[in-house]
Amino acid sequence: MSIPNALLSLLTEGPQAASQVQSTFQARTNNAWPLNIGQVTQTLGRLERDGLIESAGKQRLESGRLSITYEATATGKEAATTWMESPVDKPKTERDELTIKIALADPNEIDTIIFTQRAYVMEELRALTRGLAGATPVEKLVAKRRIFECEAELRFLDYVEETHA
Repeated sequence: MSIPNALLSLLTEGPQAASQVQSTFQARTNNAWPLNIGQVTQTLGRLERDGLIESAGKQRLESGRLSITYEATATGKEAATTWMESPVDKPKTERDELTIKIALADPNEIDTIIFTQRAYVMEELRALTRGLAGATPVEKLVAKRRIFECEAELRFLDYVEETHA
């Protein structure tokens, strides 16, 4: 996930201090991907250096502390829009461990590898499915994404089993 793009996107909504950006990110993702304040401030510094955000002044936070607020520049708003509207190109996995195991395995070991992996994935799938009850919308989104990945892995294992039978 692109943290810089995510934070830039939040700053297109209006000026915010680093702690507010962190809080907004955490709230919207339901803490699925925790960010520490150091990561946020470093990222904001790079976005500012790159001309995507700028200081919008200072504001007194609830804590009473005076803090710099940031907002997206015109270039930053354009970059955030481009990011939101662009497809996500997932990196191609060149070294998938399961595929390597199967490719290197003695033909007599493949059934064991498939059985062990299928049992592991099925257990994860059951746990994810149980976790859907009472989950927040963001938690469901994250769990469903992983469920679909597990289902794809099970299909892959079925393919390997059929072709190596």
